[in-house]
Amino acid sequence: MKITNITAYAIKIPRDLTEARGTAGSPAPLQAGASDYRFAATYQTLYSTKIETALIKIETDAGIIGWGEAQSPVAPEVVGTIIKTILAPILIGEDPLAHERLWSRMYNAMRVRGHVGSFLLDAIAGIDTALWDIKGKALNARVCDLLGGPFARELPAYVSGLSGSDDAARIAQAADYQERGFNAFKLFMDDEPEAMLRLHDGLREKLGSKAKLMIDTLWRMEQGEAVRFGRELDARKVTWFEAPLKPEDVIGHARLAAAIDTPIAIGECWRTRWEMKPFFDAGAVEILQPDIGRSGITEGMKLCALAELHNVPVAFHISIGLGVQIAAALHVAASIPNLMLVECNPQVWQVAETLLKASLPIGAGAVGIPDGAGLGIEINEEKLKPFITN
Repeated sequence: MKITNITAYAIKIPRDLTEARGTAGSPAPLQAGASDYRFAATYQTLYSTKIETALIKIETDAGIIGWGEAQSPVAPEVVGTIIKTILAPILIGEDPLAHERLWSRMYNAMRVRGHVGSFLLDAIAGIDTALWDIKGKALNARVCDLLGGPFARELPAYVSGLSGSDDAARIAQAADYQERGFNAFKLFMDDEPEAMLRLHDGLREKLGSKAKLMIDTLWRMEQGEAVRFGRELDARKVTWFEAPLKPEDVIGHARLAAAIDTPIAIGECWRTRWEMKPFFDAGAVEILQPDIGRSGITEGMKLCALAELHNVPVAFHISIGLGVQIAAALHVAASIPNLMLVECNPQVWQVAETLLKASLPIGAGAVGIPDGAGLGIEINEEKLKPFITN
């Protein structure tokens, strides 16, 4: 079997920013502007007003088609250009089942030019996921079975972000999710630390002592502030402190981890074991949050193994993306022994399902593994067409 064609689609889907505020992909209010890309109102990070991602379709001479997805919340056209101009030409005619060799081929192609992260690795991740989808379909096996078999059929999940105009609305939404079986919630800090603590305390009073509450400060804090805030989290027994400092700060995260009891959760922005190794060596990561849309399945499994080597649990980062990316993360999550939690943004999953031929498995506080060969999902290409921008 040989690869005959690779197509990358830049996808942009409108979303209700009012409803999405406080959740993954729109964790804070955005500044006013005419562009789709706007800075957050309270810190300097660029967000899109839409759900943006890159879908990759790989065709073979055996008639088997594989779907992949690259985490591209801003400018998915860049991923498409990389695939069209660099990666597709070096993969056409290759055996799609040779995922390890092809990953190395893609990575090594630009390695010495400094391209060891960012959009190039996102593009590689999307292609790699599509190759696994092809392999599963060719062998009539689920991806999780090819990875060694699932440890469980139901994966513990947490709700990522609470939307609403004020604390009362967010607390009410959390209580509704709790009635549906969810008992773990991540909060995004979109204001001052004191406001975040007030929301936490209101949720704790409403949800009870057994609910897991996690806080994501979106890389915004300086060292001293993070230590002080972390000690507030210690007193409240918060499940984890996510993205506290600038993501490049290895030593800072290590110092923070040593200074507080609340586990430091990082990893969503790093794509390879080489990027993450310094954090593990320094003791800077206590919960790993890999994003399969950025690492792909092949490298994602190695990141999880690196975490296992350091006795670190894994809580998968699944942010803005469609059903391909979600399904890939679920297969990897099911296949590792050190799984802690899987991120779930119900609003995003609902959008993702509108473009699939079958629903993503989600139940009472848990998510399942898509059934069927490969990733177990199929894109409805007719419904996808209105959102393709390239």
